[in-house]
Amino acid sequence: MNVELRHLRVVVLVAEAGSVGRAARWLKVSQPSLTAQLKRIEAAFGGELFERSRTGVTPTPLGRYAVDRARAILVDVDHLSATVSAMTAVESSAVRLGGFPTAPMSGIASRLREHGEIEQVSIEVEWSSSVLLQQLESGRLDFALLREFPGFELRLPSGVESTTVVESESAYVALSADHPVAVRTRGEIDLAALCDEEWIGEPPDDSGFHVLFRAACEAAGFQPRVEHHSVDTSVLMGFVTSGQGVALISPTSYRMLSSDVTTRTLVGDPIHRKLVLAWSTDSPRAQMAGEVLEMASTAYSEAITEHARRGEHPQRMHVA
Repeated sequence: MNVELRHLRVVVLVAEAGSVGRAARWLKVSQPSLTAQLKRIEAAFGGELFERSRTGVTPTPLGRYAVDRARAILVDVDHLSATVSAMTAVESSAVRLGGFPTAPMSGIASRLREHGEIEQVSIEVEWSSSVLLQQLESGRLDFALLREFPGFELRLPSGVESTTVVESESAYVALSADHPVAVRTRGEIDLAALCDEEWIGEPPDDSGFHVLFRAACEAAGFQPRVEHHSVDTSVLMGFVTSGQGVALISPTSYRMLSSDVTTRTLVGDPIHRKLVLAWSTDSPRAQMAGEVLEMASTAYSEAITEHARRGEHPQRMHVA
């Protein structure tokens, strides 16, 4: 059997889940079926990737190497797919939309596709606001949803304009559902209560988030232990689900949630951001900025409602 991308996704998912049974539930397949598939994948790799026990699975040395390489390959493939899609959608009847991974891009894209003049919508997903702004400036994107943190305001290049979608969006802490702090506290959590936790998040960038996060932790009396970084949100939630760490997420991250994860607001709202819609003034679709703003606001409101339903607590945000 030749190893394919879908096999790499299975290997990564099993590692994140920590058990074949949980991974099977995530994939909505039977456990025996996934076990058989995993054995075929291991045969293709030439050795066992996971050690089995009553409590779950643990990657072997070969498995750790395979998981690390698989993650890197999948990130590159997903980025390549999005980039090629954005570069080829240059027709005036197309809209090229960029945004960060946890933004409700599909909600906006579906509304754009319902627009009578739009024949094609392509999406570019990128963590870095600087990269998205460069793509707007170069004409590779028409619109982009960007994050802006206090004290780290965006510098718009020439030919790019913006407007506010969400004036203030709070960060939420994600914990495993059986985490002692989650069990003990039903409402808001004081950041100081998480002083002994390991944290996982996106790699440091120029957004200002990491500076503000560390400042908030120091104000709460501790230095955060940021032990893990990943650009893959599924990896992040795998760590949280297995109880290996906690994370800060946005209230539009409802697709990442499961019954094994709960989210809480933080006392005093110490970490928040503004969300803006930016567009290229040279784009043939620049005149649609008002319509796209309305689409983005509606998509965010729907995402907030869904997160509240899954998280069973009110969300804190202000839509402009």
